[in-house]
Parts: sequence; C-alpha cells; structure tokens
Amino acid sequence: MDTAEQPTILHSASGADFLSTVPAIAGRTMTDSVAIIPFTGKRTFGLMRIDLPPAEAGGDVHDRIASIALGALSRIDWCDGVMFVVYAEDTFPAAFTGHDGFVERLADRFEEGGFAVKDAFCVAADGWASWYEPHPPFDGHDIDEISQSPVGAQAARLHDEQETPAFDREGALPAADPTLTATLTAAVDDLLTDATERNAFGVRIATSLPDPIDFVETLLRRDADDTPVSVLSRLAALSVNRAYRDVMMLQMAFGRKVGRRARAENDRWLDLQRGSGKTMDEVVQAELGAADNQTTSEMGELIIGERSTKPRPARVRRAIGILARTIAHLPPDLRPDLLCMLAWLHWSLGASTAAAAHVDAALAIDPAHGMARIVHTLIATNKIPQWVFAHYNDAGAGLRAATPPRVPSSV
Repeated sequence: MDTAEQPTILHSASGADFLSTVPAIAGRTMTDSVAIIPFTGKRTFGLMRIDLPPAEAGGDVHDRIASIALGALSRIDWCDGVMFVVYAEDTFPAAFTGHDGFVERLADRFEEGGFAVKDAFCVAADGWASWYEPHPPFDGHDIDEISQSPVGAQAARLHDEQETPAFDREGALPAADPTLTATLTAAVDDLLTDATERNAFGVRIATSLPDPIDFVETLLRRDADDTPVSVLSRLAALSVNRAYRDVMMLQMAFGRKVGRRARAENDRWLDLQRGSGKTMDEVVQAELGAADNQTTSEMGELIIGERSTKPRPARVRRAIGILARTIAHLPPDLRPDLLCMLAWLHWSLGASTAAAAHVDAALAIDPAHGMARIVHTLIATNKIPQWVFAHYNDAGAGLRAATPPRVPSSV
C-alpha cells in the first residue's frame, strides 16, 4: 500500500504531549470547558465539549452533565474508554480542588456504565496535572510543558493551522462596518418594500428575488469577505420568507438535492398553512412536536437531527461565515431568521454553545419566533444530531484498522 496515503498517528509519551494535541483533535482551544474524549483501546478520535459548571455547582448539576455525556458516548459503538480534561481560567490550586467533585462524579458514572476511565486532567491558567497522579504538585506542572510539546506542533502542522481559534470566539459575529451596515440595510429595504435595487449609478431599478436553490449554490462559491452587498441583501430578503429560509438552511448543509426535496416538502407545508390559518413556523412546529412522531417528514427529521445523513462541513462553515457577516451588518428587526439559520448550522456541526448564543439573540428580538423556539428546544434538551454519531461510528472502522480519518492520538 502506498505509504503516502497512510494517515499519521501521533504517539503521546506523556500527559503534556497528549494535552498538546487536544486543540487539533477539537479544532479549537478551550476555556471554561470539560472535554470528554472517547477511546477505543489506546486510540481516540474527536471529543465532546461541555461548558464547565461553576466550582460551587451542586451534585444535581454534576449528575445532569454526567448523564448527558454518558448518554452521548454510549451511542458511539467503538468507545470503550474515556478521558476527561477540565479547562479552567482559575489558578491551578483553585481549579484542581474546585472541580475535584465534578470529575469524581463523571468518573463514577462512566465506570458504572462500563467504560474505562483512562485519566482526568486539570488544565488551569498557570499549571496542569492529572487527578490520577499519586502526588500532584500543589501549583501543578509547568503550563509551558503543554505549549512546547513537539507532538502538539506536529498535530497543528498536520491540520495546516498556524493559530487554532478559541471556542469562546467560535460563534462571535464579526465587527460591523458602519458604511456597509447603512448600504446593506438600505438594499434589503428596497428589495422588501418595492422589489427594487440600485444600479452602479445609484438609480433604483425593478428586480425580483432569485430562485433560492440556484442562489444558495452561487452563494457558497464565495468567501464571506468577498460577497457583494447585492448578494448579501438577497440572502437577507429571501430569509424573511420562511418558506425559503428552511430550504436554504438545509441546502447549505446537505447540498442541492436536499434543497430540492426540502422545497417540495415546503410546498406541502404551505398547503397545510393555507388550510389552517397558522403561520408557517406554527405548522412546522406542530408537525415536529407530534406525539406519535409518525407524520414527521424527511425535511422535518433533518431539522431535528433524526437522520444519519451527514452535513458537508466545508459548505456549512462557508455558509456560517457568510451568514455571520450579513447578520452583523443588519438592524435587529432583520436578524431573527438569519440568526436561526446560523444557530442551526452551528448545531448541525455539534457546536451547541455557539448555536445557543445565536438562538438566544433571535429570541431576544422576537420571543415568539417559531423557528427560534424549535432550535432553542433542540439545544435546551441537549439534542445531538444523529449524523454526529454516524460520523463517529464510521470513524471506528478506521481506528480499529489503524487508518483513522483524522489526526488521532495514541497513548
């Protein structure tokens, strides 16, 4: 077999080596987080990140988080062991003692569930150590041992990453340019008010909104920073039509074929809407919330993550960038539908924290927004899309054959 096609397996000789690879495994650096890392034997692929509870949080909070994590990792068929990494902004002594009970509860629940707990690390602002060390230093080991590990540098090179972004910036909107804000807002207003746009000379001319299916494919060929106002304004205007919004959102994630099927399904929902007098979001919400769940369509199942069909990450990330730039340059009243799309796309990649920030922003503007309520429910109930587990389970064959599709760590 051609060795050039073989993936690289990173071997960690120490705790610091392993911790140095976590940003590459996650694709992000972390603060105020707990990373729960699944293992098969000595190899790992990916991780689950959860917001770190406050040090003063009680046992009920610890039990709830442990139940969420155990339930999620139990759906990864190759996972037989776990490792925990707590990332805290406190000094090492405060973080190590403050989160000791939480880590102990996590370990107990996973061991009761039949998983081997391989290790548990605390990474604080000024030191690190394992909870399983016989005599960890009071101030922890030197934090530079992690950043200076050659294994971490190798992992970053394999991912072609000069600088790994932080989790707390993952969902942030870009800074707004006042000139672009004024221009884009006026352009969207022209489209929505009298179906006009301004030509290169500033003269209004009649126009019409494009077909959303073709529009999305054209849109996703662009980089966010190079997308012109005329395109951003059409995106915003199309999103206000909720019959188009969900079609575009699903097509951004899954491609043109799903967009076409979504539009056909949307036509059925429009017929239901006309016969019921309800809004489109109310019709969708009623179907997704059906007690027997027998009437949920393919489109509905995709929206709530009940299918193993996987989104295309490159498309999703490009769409996230374009949506974020558009939202940042619009007034609040034009943001909710785009915020819902942005939140759902983050959620589709497993980034619930970023998704929650955007859906909360949508609900702050419009508390009755139907799609925002749907996405909020998905996040509040700790729903993880089925395709996330399909992705991990597919990776298991590679791990067992020593040909994992991403950069794993072997300890």
